Amino acid sequence: MKKRLVCLFLAVVMLASVALTACSQKDDTSADIETNTGAKTITMRIVTEQKVFNTDEELAKYLSDVCGGDKNDNRYIEMKRIKEAYDAVEEAFSKETKSMYKTNVDIIFYTEEEYFEELEKTMAEYALEQLEAGMAERALEFYIDEYMAAYPEQYSEAAITKSFYKHFPEYKKFEGASSKGEGSGEEKYETGDYGIQQLVYPEAEANQLDIVYIQGEEMYNKYIENGWIVALDEYLGSTGSLLNDYISTTLMSGVKVDGQTFAIPNNVKMGEYTYMLIDKELADDFKYTYDSFADITDCEYFLEDVKNSRPNTLPIASTFDECMNLFVWYWNINVEEDFELGYQYSVDTTNKPSVLGCVYGDSADIGRGKIELKFENLFANEEYTDILRILKSYEYDGLYKTENDTREGAAISFMTGTYAIKKQAFYDDKGNEKDASDLSYGVYTDEDGKSYYVYVAKYPQAESSALYGNMFAVSANSKNTESCMKVLTALNTNSKLKNLLQYGIEGVNYVINEDTGMLERLNRDYLMNTERTGNCFISHPEEGLPADYWEDAKKQSNETLINPLLGFDFGTRLAEYGSALDIKQLDIWASCNESTWSKLSREQCGTYEVFTLALDSAIVDLDKERVTVEGYSDIYLRMDKLTDNAYDINTGDSGNVDMNGESPYTIYYKWLTEMKYLPDTVE
Repeated sequence: MKKRLVCLFLAVVMLASVALTACSQKDDTSADIETNTGAKTITMRIVTEQKVFNTDEELAKYLSDVCGGDKNDNRYIEMKRIKEAYDAVEEAFSKETKSMYKTNVDIIFYTEEEYFEELEKTMAEYALEQLEAGMAERALEFYIDEYMAAYPEQYSEAAITKSFYKHFPEYKKFEGASSKGEGSGEEKYETGDYGIQQLVYPEAEANQLDIVYIQGEEMYNKYIENGWIVALDEYLGSTGSLLNDYISTTLMSGVKVDGQTFAIPNNVKMGEYTYMLIDKELADDFKYTYDSFADITDCEYFLEDVKNSRPNTLPIASTFDECMNLFVWYWNINVEEDFELGYQYSVDTTNKPSVLGCVYGDSADIGRGKIELKFENLFANEEYTDILRILKSYEYDGLYKTENDTREGAAISFMTGTYAIKKQAFYDDKGNEKDASDLSYGVYTDEDGKSYYVYVAKYPQAESSALYGNMFAVSANSKNTESCMKVLTALNTNSKLKNLLQYGIEGVNYVINEDTGMLERLNRDYLMNTERTGNCFISHPEEGLPADYWEDAKKQSNETLINPLLGFDFGTRLAEYGSALDIKQLDIWASCNESTWSKLSREQCGTYEVFTLALDSAIVDLDKERVTVEGYSDIYLRMDKLTDNAYDINTGDSGNVDMNGESPYTIYYKWLTEMKYLPDTVE
């Protein structure tokens, strides 16, 4: 096709001299231009939980090929029933969008196995058609320009255009292909039953692509890079402005690429809280109240009481490392040498101890855009060393859980959980925050009836799967982007539309129990995954879930943070700059980590008193400008390079070029700056 169009383009040039001999000004009114009715039909491609035939032809083929033409075959009867259920939902859905926006929605259902391969194939075909359409458009422009220049008074542009398509019918299918306007022409009506006038909706074109479902960061980035989906930001300030009030700000900000939004994420439940639980009965016995604690470092006296008075009770059902990780991020970088690719770098997320890192501060700020994970000399940070001293004292006092621990229960424990735990502890049955003087303030009671004072140790974090897992985008080939945004806005803000797409027709596919408020399915003819059908927070919870499930998930989402390092990769960033990290520094850094923490280990120190002396020594040593590292007698750990977020290799020592490579902090800080992820507190 592409080769043929190139030949046609050349033919346009050769035949242009004779093509318009019969054209005249009077041909203007006879141009074959289709009138835009104002009513629109868009397509929406989504993933269903079961096989569905979208057309009668598909079902008939199934009957013939699989069921041998036997309409009494149970397989055919079942597939026919399922198709009818999905058709009914599609009709009801479009009835709503027609009423709201004069937009008919042709919903095309695929199983997950079918969807992604079919969509990509269609996207690629459309991309080729777009290329061919561009060639056709250029041929038409050349044709018009040549003859408007040669016969400026004799022929109109409309007449020349008509002649072009007459002489080159192969181009006819591309007529108007470049038009992306919404259209606002005169509406067309036809007489329906009982003489009622009905608005006419156009048929969807073959392989028409409008609203598409996107799953995963890889697919999202690929479709953006290929130009298969469009940026939607201009509509988020107008047509889709209501989305900003309904979709989690964490999600909306998280899916931006280079400052632009290419898809609308579906609100889903994200992450988990980490809670610190203090045995209320024990705390009450020793006369402690909820306000006596804030985090694990405030529990010294309580833990001392437990150890002395309740020797059979485990003081802390956790480890030193787990507690330490609640307060600090340790930087570690893995380096692998590949003979073909060179050095490969990755961030070690195990959070093993390092001399470089960042003290989190407020747990509500451990999120991308809220915190800068600095490459800081931790041993020069008094806040860090204070935390380290306290938590190490717990270790030397035997307060943490050991491998073969026989102590029962736990005075302090940690657990992951949902907003429901926080809700029970701090809000009454009407959703109002409890007064701090209320005896139940901050109290969580588990299923066994045991009560705890509860504290948020870490807030939920959204990972890639939550941010990019379920989204809707608009195809770059859609001629009705604004209409698509109207439908997507309704799907994410209108509970009736969301429930219809998710559960089917109320009274036919499901009912809501009047006594419990819970959803009950009447059949399984219509099955969808709620995370794939729009905003979960405005829908009924799935069968078996409490009526307030999504309301709680919404409140949890409002407190969910984006993983601070989500989207950051040393390899990608260095490739952009054509740079490499300072391998010598990374080796010395790793050696320094091992040496420092070996000297601070329980095995090396033996007692807490010796540990404090070793810590004081490490503070002094690591605060020096240059630190000699064992085994590297003539190479030094340059703390100023590793802790400088703007280290310039072109002005290294005494203005000389630093040939050893980039500082990792500089690369990370550039990413924060360019992506606009620096917190507001950073100047």
